[in-house]
Amino acid sequence: MSKLLVVEGSTIVKGVFKELLDKDPTFDYKLVGTYAEASALLSKTRYEFAVVDRTLSDAPNGEIIALFNKYNIAPFVFTNKDDEDFFESFQSAKIVEYMIRNKFNNIVNVIQKLKQLQANKNISVLIVSHSKIYSRYLKENLNLHNFKVLSAWDNEEALSKIQLHPELSLVVLDQDEPYIDSLTLVQNIRADKSLKNLKILALVDESNAYATSTLLNSGADDFIVKQFSRSEFYVRVYQNVKTMQVD
Repeated sequence: MSKLLVVEGSTIVKGVFKELLDKDPTFDYKLVGTYAEASALLSKTRYEFAVVDRTLSDAPNGEIIALFNKYNIAPFVFTNKDDEDFFESFQSAKIVEYMIRNKFNNIVNVIQKLKQLQANKNISVLIVSHSKIYSRYLKENLNLHNFKVLSAWDNEEALSKIQLHPELSLVVLDQDEPYIDSLTLVQNIRADKSLKNLKILALVDESNAYATSTLLNSGADDFIVKQFSRSEFYVRVYQNVKTMQVD
């Protein structure tokens, strides 16, 4: 059972979390209301998942996010409203997602997303890119959502990894790398009937209708134009992997 720490200043919201988590014993959870309480628990126990209120009585400016990052935990962050300045100030922080907490259903949705993160541990993704910096960026973002991540630098290594790891669900293909022949790689994957369920998401430098249509016609499942946001990347990934069905 995965350990979950919820840090929430509102008594009402805490009550909703308790009611929902007690009914669904997926997580071994603790529920506290302050930065100090969270700090004390984190110093003694390793938590895999977290949901935090960005404005606590003893940490009103999102300090709780940095606390969890210190322990290498990326939390869901509950916030009362969209605040662009706040989001920009935490742009480099490790955060799974921001959630607006204006409805009961949003708390239900958070728990569903937590369960999806738990299920993602069984979903493997291959990044194919010759850029170490870009490959690391993609891997870090996929790791935030608990995916198992492999990397390959060229076509030959990609095909080798695919054969060695039949459990792979998705290939994220950096299409415009000079050391990677994207079209040939897509064609080789699709020529193997045993890989018919392997999804391919191509990352392209610009929207080129001919190039992208050729990739899609050759067997790629989707594409996304750089520079994309983290949220857009996650949407495309989840559209192309077999995700858990939450009751």
